[in-house]
Amino acid sequence: MIVKVGGSVADRLEIVFDALRNLEDVKIIPGGWIFADLVRELNPGEEASHWMAILAMSIYGYYMHEFGKKYGFEIAEPEEFNFFERRGKFIVLPYRLLRKFDELPHSWDVTSDAIAVWIAAKIGYRRVVKVTALGGVIRNGEIVERVGAFEAGDLVDRYTPFLLKKNNLELFVCSPEELKNYILRGRAKGTSVGGD
Repeated sequence: MIVKVGGSVADRLEIVFDALRNLEDVKIIPGGWIFADLVRELNPGEEASHWMAILAMSIYGYYMHEFGKKYGFEIAEPEEFNFFERRGKFIVLPYRLLRKFDELPHSWDVTSDAIAVWIAAKIGYRRVVKVTALGGVIRNGEIVERVGAFEAGDLVDRYTPFLLKKNNLELFVCSPEELKNYILRGRAKGTSVGGD
């Protein structure tokens, strides 16, 4: 299971890790949180911003580990995709992987959302779970159960829909509070963003 954990839930990481505690195989991809926001503010240019923002994911990952280590999560900095065949609970810092397999555009169209989906496509996973404060696509004050890849609006970055469509993947978006329902029941209040 690949779970992208956004910076918007940095104040609810305990809930996230508690929901994941009983899984034997889960890889968390961190967002960039305030550290990526700082890169945007500095705006050193697209090339530098790309790599700095990916390093920002590593910084957030180490912060997350302070919450996750008591639930058995380890930090991993893989350089090969075969790492994902290894069972266990990991917070994955993708910088080295992306330096070696530099396949994504160097622009702000690509964020940790696209990176998580790209990794899933590479290793043959069909779904990524994104945990975010919004909890899904909201229309008329309600969370929509399903939208197409290009109908998620600002809930994902601009490149993610292309990856979802190209690889026929699904991104399920939910809040930290709904994550446990998803794990225990296979369904939760949230939005499936489909690649079909």
